[in-house]
Amino acid sequence: MMKEFIVLGVAGAAFAAAAADGAGVRKALAPYIDRLEIPGYVSVLIDGDREEWVVEGWSDVAKHTPMAKDSLFRICSQTKGVVGAAAAKLAVEGRLDLDAPVSRFLPEFARLERIASETNGVKTIVPVRNVLTVRNCLSHTGGFPFETAVSHSLGWAGAPLRVAAASGAATPLLFEPGTSWKYSNAGIDVAGAVIEVVTGERIEDHLRRVFFEPLGMKDTTFHPTAEQLKRLVSIYYVGTNSACVLQTRYRPFDGPYDSPDRWPSCGAGLFSTPHDLLEFYRMLAFGGVSRDGRRILPEKAITDYLAVKQTPSGIGTSYSFGMFVKGDWFGHDGALKTAALLNPKRHAVWLWMMQCNYRTNLNRWHQYNVWLPVVNRFFAQETGKGSNGQTP
Repeated sequence: MMKEFIVLGVAGAAFAAAAADGAGVRKALAPYIDRLEIPGYVSVLIDGDREEWVVEGWSDVAKHTPMAKDSLFRICSQTKGVVGAAAAKLAVEGRLDLDAPVSRFLPEFARLERIASETNGVKTIVPVRNVLTVRNCLSHTGGFPFETAVSHSLGWAGAPLRVAAASGAATPLLFEPGTSWKYSNAGIDVAGAVIEVVTGERIEDHLRRVFFEPLGMKDTTFHPTAEQLKRLVSIYYVGTNSACVLQTRYRPFDGPYDSPDRWPSCGAGLFSTPHDLLEFYRMLAFGGVSRDGRRILPEKAITDYLAVKQTPSGIGTSYSFGMFVKGDWFGHDGALKTAALLNPKRHAVWLWMMQCNYRTNLNRWHQYNVWLPVVNRFFAQETGKGSNGQTP
């Protein structure tokens, strides 16, 4: 589920002279690793040519399985940014009109309703006046609730994508499209179904063809194999000043993960590794170019869509397509505490990955108040754009 995204700021002149490196991250978080308040994490910082990794702790505490660059994570809502990038690519190529009615691609959206009022649990439903567009779905301005009755009862990956999307058409909207903002897995699922219609490919095949295979993201998938699942990071519940506790189930995204009855969730369904996910975010930070210099995404997909606010001027939340935006930085987090931000203007990325459930916002204390000052010191140092900083 969505948490309010915190964007790092420049730490100031006092930090500029301080040496910041992977050892700084390790030292800052060592007490929490030592007492298993953090079971394990991966931290990656990139600024131009500088790339610093810290991989600490356990992916499975009881089995003493070390965390690794190829440990498999449920990246949950970070899936949204991958789907958003695919939509932006299609828009730049002229294949997808972002302001077209969703009903052009999915006829079941031709007649929609919204909740006009609710009194004592009784809802008054009226026809929708505004046109629901693809842009609305990608930017959470479509009026959808977070999830529909279908995804709530079956889980995020419990129904075929077209069924999940159609359930959005049968669900009364919360407001007129384009007039407000509501974080929604359902809206991104609708956008994913539109991508399937436009491309004639299943969403998993399309994302694999345009991103995963060219970037060498061999472990990024909606359908992990039994072999990949041997590297799956366990989920832990973390309380205050106490060791983590294994969480055997996570209801919205429950196993078995290699079941044939699991389906792609565009709002929250991908599995990935730190290695894989970094290649995707690094590509975005370097203007759509891969580490080996190949063009993966048109630069305009980033500059015109992903890195800039797509929500209307009257809406305060700054969101593009599957990404939060603030200043020159954009990115997204996931429900189980994976997160990333990137900055194409300085070719910078920070990536944080763990698999924890926290009471309220305790994770902010670990992840931001402890880790973030080290991140700020890292980015406060002057650096060049990197060896492939000048994108073709």
